[in-house]
Amino acid sequence: MNIKKIFLSLIVCLYTTLCAQGENDNWYFGNKAAVNFSNTTPTTLNDSQMSAYEACGTASDENGKLLFYMNSQTIWNRQHQPMQNGTGLFGSISAQQLIIVKNPANSNQYFVFITATMDSAMDNTNRISYSIVDMSLGPIGTNGQPLGAVLQNFKNIGVTDNAGGNFGSEAITAVAGATANTYWILIPRGNSLYSYKIDNTGFSNGNPVISNLNFPVNLGTGTYYSIKASPRLNNPYYSNLLCVSYWGDNSAGGGIAAPRDINRVVSFDSSTGVINTFYSLNINSIMTYLPEFNQNGSVLFLGNQSIYAIDLINSTTNNVNYLQIYNDPQATPYYSIQRNKHGNIYISKIGSSFLGVINNPNTYGSGMSVTINSINLGSGINSYGLPQLIPVYKEGYFPCTDNLTLTSEPNIIFNYVVGNTITTQTNYVLTPRHNITMQAGNMIHLLPGTRMENGSAYHGFISPCRKESLTSEKMNKNQTDMVLDLDRVERKALTNLINIYPNPASAYINIDSGNEEILSWELFDVSGRSVLKGSSKKVNVQNLPKANYILKISTNNQEITKKVIVK
Repeated sequence: MNIKKIFLSLIVCLYTTLCAQGENDNWYFGNKAAVNFSNTTPTTLNDSQMSAYEACGTASDENGKLLFYMNSQTIWNRQHQPMQNGTGLFGSISAQQLIIVKNPANSNQYFVFITATMDSAMDNTNRISYSIVDMSLGPIGTNGQPLGAVLQNFKNIGVTDNAGGNFGSEAITAVAGATANTYWILIPRGNSLYSYKIDNTGFSNGNPVISNLNFPVNLGTGTYYSIKASPRLNNPYYSNLLCVSYWGDNSAGGGIAAPRDINRVVSFDSSTGVINTFYSLNINSIMTYLPEFNQNGSVLFLGNQSIYAIDLINSTTNNVNYLQIYNDPQATPYYSIQRNKHGNIYISKIGSSFLGVINNPNTYGSGMSVTINSINLGSGINSYGLPQLIPVYKEGYFPCTDNLTLTSEPNIIFNYVVGNTITTQTNYVLTPRHNITMQAGNMIHLLPGTRMENGSAYHGFISPCRKESLTSEKMNKNQTDMVLDLDRVERKALTNLINIYPNPASAYINIDSGNEEILSWELFDVSGRSVLKGSSKKVNVQNLPKANYILKISTNNQEITKKVIVK
């Protein structure tokens, strides 16, 4: 019998409680700093044993109970002891980022990816590597459950490129794929984005999808850079936005004087693992290097000494909207900006015992502000990093794909929407906490052995999956090749901060540069002839003729000129 439309409803048990996913409830970071986000009001924790100079990560179970936390070299278990086989990781202590991802093939396991600061296939500490944590192993803890262990045969495994070579990068992040049980590990390097897929078959080591970043600077040896991804977007053209940020300090070998920092925002397709061409924005800056997206991906925050909000939705090639929402009166740098599970965005300042917070991050406009001392960390102290979120699926937008095969169920509450067929394998089980809906355009095929346990909820039905076409009418504004020269704004602000006095002067002119380091200065007469050079903060003009001069001052961030009168 050819049935065109079937409504299948199997309710094993009425299940009405929405269970929040707790994998990102806890943050452990800095020097023994920790915060719990199980509730909307954060709670400071004082049990950390970790000192993390920069990269750090934390994993909790779906109920929000701590499993483990880590820096680039050591993993601590939930009883705050080094995990079995969890020491001696091949990470660089000053690498910026690491990422933790659940293993789709084994609910007890986690991939942990450790980055490095320099390209060197010969030095284990300077290559990207991964290890696998298994929470079903290790000694038994006080609650009668194992404390976890790093698998002996899956420790410090080098991540390899398409040619089989190891490589270094201190930038890494992860996003959920377009189908359940898939993730993408994203690593920028050179002028490319390397996308590695993780699914039920494992980690695609040595087989990355490679996209051109079109980045203005080569991201290689001696350069410092990071990557952040937006949450999944309800957008027919791309699933996520990515921001790759480059710190262009000349002392780091960047080789460019201005702009100092570069931030490039591009669109990413989680069904293919490639960067597509629907969105691109370059932001040139001096001291605006730290990126984070808000909860709906409509705003990008960039900061260091100042914090800016960039309107990603309404900006066009002809006009990129931005606001400065905070400027530190002491010009103190901030070293990490990170969104938590609730969509709140926190800011760390090295040496501080407080986390700052961005107020109203999801509504672009004058209501955005910063409370710089928001969470008291107690005895904990910030360093250079905050934990990236473990990617998890949540109920909501799910791209329409043709077919889907489910071998296990990683989601607690989720809607699957598929254009043709959903097929479950024999080990597909819904436990009492699951509340799953399946919508397929043609057929839902539950193979023998599929089961729903008492306390779970399941709803399956046949209905078309509407794919939005990429028509020119829908692309009603130009959001490619956008450029924001934020450095011009920053340079103007810095110019105002650098003062000279007295002026006019007859003996000495003092240069007040605040926190700006004076690299050199040079004094020119009105004909353009150089008459004096130096690098101190005093200019001796007592032997010069009375006249007008131009003082050119070079700092780490800029070159400015000031008119000088010698009387």
